[in-house]
Amino acid sequence: MSGFQGAISRAKELVRAAGRPVSVRLRPRIEYIAMERLRPELDALHADLAKLRHDVEQATKDLDGHVKWLYDEQRRLAPHLAALEARVAAFERPGSVARLADRLEYSADEADEVRAEHARIRARLAAVSKYEERLARLEEAVAAKPEAGS
Repeated sequence: MSGFQGAISRAKELVRAAGRPVSVRLRPRIEYIAMERLRPELDALHADLAKLRHDVEQATKDLDGHVKWLYDEQRRLAPHLAALEARVAAFERPGSVARLADRLEYSADEADEVRAEHARIRARLAAVSKYEERLARLEEAVAAKPEAGS
């Protein structure tokens, strides 16, 4: 049996050796045909990827501008908000209202001016809040775009 097994293994080796040159010649042809059939789809995918990259870059630039504007607004409003918080905290402490009233004797015109300033600050803070919400929605949309394309 060992002689018979040896003959079979030798025959298998001969078949492999004879078949190898055919597969070596056919493989590039098969790959070429497959690539030619897939080329339009690949080109479309490359175009889609380029458009997505452009859209993401544009959205990133837009978001960067919004973030810079929001940062500048926050830096500008922070001292005003801190001053208002200090004044509110002074009112919250018992007995401080009388001392504060002695120190801050406002005329009617000054009180109206403070109220107007307070209204402007509230409006600005509301605008900043709306921009932050919009920014969050834009970030979610940009984050969802690549997932939808996958």
